[in-house]
Amino acid sequence: MEIREANVRAKAPNKTDKFDLATQICLRIAATATAMAAAWVIFTANQTVEVLGMSFDARYSYSPAFKFFAYANAIAFGFSLMSLFFLFFARHALTATIYFFFFLHDLMMMSLVLSGLAAGTVIGMVARDGNGHTGWLKICDRFEKFCDKVTVSMALSYVAVVCLLVLTVMSAGKSRQI
Repeated sequence: MEIREANVRAKAPNKTDKFDLATQICLRIAATATAMAAAWVIFTANQTVEVLGMSFDARYSYSPAFKFFAYANAIAFGFSLMSLFFLFFARHALTATIYFFFFLHDLMMMSLVLSGLAAGTVIGMVARDGNGHTGWLKICDRFEKFCDKVTVSMALSYVAVVCLLVLTVMSAGKSRQI
């Protein structure tokens, strides 16, 4: 009895697969860069003003919501960078199972950044507008530089969330073949 080996060739990547891979790489680079930039901007956001001879500070670390926002972006940056390296080095062996793990990763990172963004946005709105019902005064009329940096950080984080959302949908579509 002869044993015949199957002559199986690896499927050559078509243009759609190459485009999907290039899109994934570009979106991961964008998500990584914007999460890093958002974290960097909020970490460096501070301002000191003098009012009636007294000195007042505004820093991200004074608000638990801004701390959560900053750390969520820093964590998303680190894990997105790791997923980018993994995608780049494993690009020839991508299977539906690997895309499923990318889906889980992207979903968790998007959820983390989105929850940090929600917390930071709420405190940012209170800082900008105040809240008359609770007696919280607005501070952005005094700490303009600080509030501008926080706004830039929030905008960068929104871009990261959109990139992660698109990556989540793409990875979910690629992992359907499990």
